[in-house]
Amino acid sequence: MADRLIGVLIPGDPAALALPTDIADAAALLIEMVRLRMDLAAALAEIAASRERLLRAGYSERRRLEQDLHDGAQQRLVSLGMALRLAQRHLHDRDIDLHGILDEAVAELATAVAELRAIAHGLRPSSLDDGLAAALTTLSRNSAIPVELSVDVGALPDLVSTTAYFVANEAVANAVKHASATAVCVSVNRVDEAIVVTIADDGRGGAELRPASGLAGLSDRVSAAGGALRVRSPHGRGTTIEAVLPCAS
Repeated sequence: MADRLIGVLIPGDPAALALPTDIADAAALLIEMVRLRMDLAAALAEIAASRERLLRAGYSERRRLEQDLHDGAQQRLVSLGMALRLAQRHLHDRDIDLHGILDEAVAELATAVAELRAIAHGLRPSSLDDGLAAALTTLSRNSAIPVELSVDVGALPDLVSTTAYFVANEAVANAVKHASATAVCVSVNRVDEAIVVTIADDGRGGAELRPASGLAGLSDRVSAAGGALRVRSPHGRGTTIEAVLPCAS
């Protein structure tokens, strides 16, 4: 790699002004091998760090889901079971308002179902059932800033469409929350055997792929799907996020 210091060759004779050409030529292969080993070590370190971040994110999400289920839907279902048991025990007791108990039970059941749907929506948006284009259309309609949308792909594997959706969702959210953007363009196109998702905003720029940041988590998600994420964000000139996802189907 140009302009990258790998090592220093020093002539054995301090009086020598330069390293003999034949020695430099003989050392070229060794230098290249050292460079490749350094690049491999760096790549392996990044893979290990990415895997650790994914594992931590997975554990954190699992704990959040467990807590949401315990504090929400589970408690409502327990309450529903107790109400139905009470109604069963007083079927012939005219002093108990069975209709009221059953009405409350139905209301609790409806709330529990709504909470379960909300939790499931956080895992995978139900709008993806109708395809990526439909899900992104819903995303654009609900955005706080105008979204120009262009989707030129057909049916996609679920992993690809889900990853593409979350890339767009995170990028649009960042444009609103952090970039002070007034508009954003989202495009999804097929290039050869890959899907390219591009999100460009007109915000302040300056976004970076930093460890433990939202973009780092997004990069890990894309990498887990076999793709690559690129970020271009010059100060004062907006941000462009591009995800390339393999899709041989």
